[in-house]
Amino acid sequence: WVALETAAGRVARDMNSQNLANALWASATLFTLRDVEHPPCYAAMWDLVCGLKVTDFSGEELGMLFHVHLMHHLSSSSGSVEVPYPAWSMVDAQDAWMRNVRDGITVSRSHRALASVIGELGIRHELERVTGDGCFSMDIYLPEYDVAVEFDGPSHYYHSSASSSLRDASKMLRTAKTELRDCLLAKQCAKVVTVPWFEWRDTGSTVEKRRAYVREKLAKEAGVEGAKNKEDPAAAMKAAAGKQAKKAVVESGSDSDGGGSGSGSGSGSGSGS
Repeated sequence: WVALETAAGRVARDMNSQNLANALWASATLFTLRDVEHPPCYAAMWDLVCGLKVTDFSGEELGMLFHVHLMHHLSSSSGSVEVPYPAWSMVDAQDAWMRNVRDGITVSRSHRALASVIGELGIRHELERVTGDGCFSMDIYLPEYDVAVEFDGPSHYYHSSASSSLRDASKMLRTAKTELRDCLLAKQCAKVVTVPWFEWRDTGSTVEKRRAYVREKLAKEAGVEGAKNKEDPAAAMKAAAGKQAKKAVVESGSDSDGGGSGSGSGSGSGSGS
């Protein structure tokens, strides 16, 4: 890391817009997620950004710069370096970021299946709820608990070993972007619960197993006791049907007993006469 810092400081003045956006994003990410101090050239790189025009940056680069701003603003500390922001960072860069949030909203089949299970557990939820500041979209939001539920597909993970299998969950690590999402999203709601695609896969296609998995995960990680205590709709229907059948048998037996008693009484009465 020291070598990288030295190299970055040496070439900082010659960086183009893409180099600057990449270097600033990488440094801010390491600081936010791993408490790695910003390099000495960090402030100098921001000075270079301030000296450029908004048209010097692509939409993706503008989004990266605003992402860095969010890390400074939403993380526990803005770091040991106070940096100036160009005037356009809170207009054009923010617009680029929020446009990406809106355009990036997709609902996969697994995502929708997870939401369906949450609904079956009797938990009110919203799909792709955008946060109040418009900076993030939550896959599934539980308004009664202020909990965000994120379904993380394969693109949210990478393998720690090149030889590891796709089925080897122990070798899977979350990407920095995914970690950042959870870190920053946690500032927007009470709790963030992630559902890894390989855990969802391992529940199979059995409805009961999926309900049990979601119920336990929400209760354990977010204290959503409503999910834990809600009765399984299918089980509730089955139990109700069983009670109804039992009641019918009891009523049927009572009718038979009443008829026999009447008959015996009548017979005895007749005999007595």
